[in-house]
Amino acid sequence: MLLKRDSSENFSVKNEICMEKVVDDLLMISVRVNSKKRQAYYDYWRLTKTIGIPPLEVGIDRTNDTIQTIVFYVDSTSFKETKFNGTTENTGLIIIDPSIFKKENDYVDVNSSYFVFCNDNEFICSFVSDFDPDVAYKADRVKVFLKSNKVVGFSIVDLTSREIRKLKSI
Repeated sequence: MLLKRDSSENFSVKNEICMEKVVDDLLMISVRVNSKKRQAYYDYWRLTKTIGIPPLEVGIDRTNDTIQTIVFYVDSTSFKETKFNGTTENTGLIIIDPSIFKKENDYVDVNSSYFVFCNDNEFICSFVSDFDPDVAYKADRVKVFLKSNKVVGFSIVDLTSREIRKLKSI
């Protein structure tokens, strides 16, 4: 069960991206899509089939149904060889269809894995094994990828040399 796009808005946001080494071979990556927006509670969509590391979590703000946080963990087994040629790119945030959440501050756990790979100066996280998105929506340094109107992954673009060193360190 993938998140579904309801619509999109051309919001101008500033992202906050943090890569932190948890242990020698495990990196925690947290993304705050709109670093000015602070809210204590979100609905979370989680991918739980990763073995040995916590699940990937996407936090949805129910006041405007936008993705606000993404937290996931990467170890050396998370990387996948993939060719990606890019896609049509729009600017702005996508609005998520909130119908999968049954109550406020809900968690939806999906028994599925995620994969990561680098494409030039872009770090991509895919929720599907066959990564071939139709379109991407870019807000500052974060792109959200869609296939048939469903979220199939995201990326962090314009990696800094420090971020590249962190990724290579695992």
